[in-house]
Amino acid sequence: MAATHSTVRRTRRPARSRRQYRLPRLGWWWGGVTLIGMGVAKTWPALTIAAVALTGIILILRAVRPRRLTRILERISIPTLYRPALPARGRRTLDAFHRMTPARFEQAIAELAQNDPDVLQAIAVGQANDRGMDVHVHLTDGRRILIQCKHHEPSNNVGSPVVQTINGVYRDIHHCHEAAIVTTAGFTRAAIETNTMLPRPIRLINGDALVQWANGGLPPWR
Repeated sequence: MAATHSTVRRTRRPARSRRQYRLPRLGWWWGGVTLIGMGVAKTWPALTIAAVALTGIILILRAVRPRRLTRILERISIPTLYRPALPARGRRTLDAFHRMTPARFEQAIAELAQNDPDVLQAIAVGQANDRGMDVHVHLTDGRRILIQCKHHEPSNNVGSPVVQTINGVYRDIHHCHEAAIVTTAGFTRAAIETNTMLPRPIRLINGDALVQWANGGLPPWR
């Protein structure tokens, strides 16, 4: 009679990973932090809000590229955070406008327009794909003025293509009544000739005319 041998398989218990031992500890730790945070928030709500806001600002500063952040800050128009871009009277020289960044130059033109009593509102709206509008001016008589700002070096005059572009967009796209091009340089002969051919010429403000306007001269809409 043949003996039968029964094989007994030993089942191995799965080894507990170290992570399984750490999870409860991590959970208790986070639970304690949560309870402490709730207590702090209940006792000092203002401090908690400030801490959360500061954390959010730090995360944003780490996420946004420095160059892009500079552009964003330059376009902030909140009075408490943004100092005026337009120099004080007596310092509104062409050299002062040249030292500005393009974004700050647009803001300065908007502030200069806003100082006129006939202006209801002037806003710097220039950005990527702005379709030619850098400053939007609303007059008290209902007219809307498009201003294209060209922050150029003295030798880099504005050419005819810019005049043609602005002439093609200020009425049909932006629904403005008039348009002006303001530059820290000048205009080429071709740009001036093109402008004289238009049924409703655009106001061309070169560097000298800009300084006159900034120091009490007539604005482009008069």
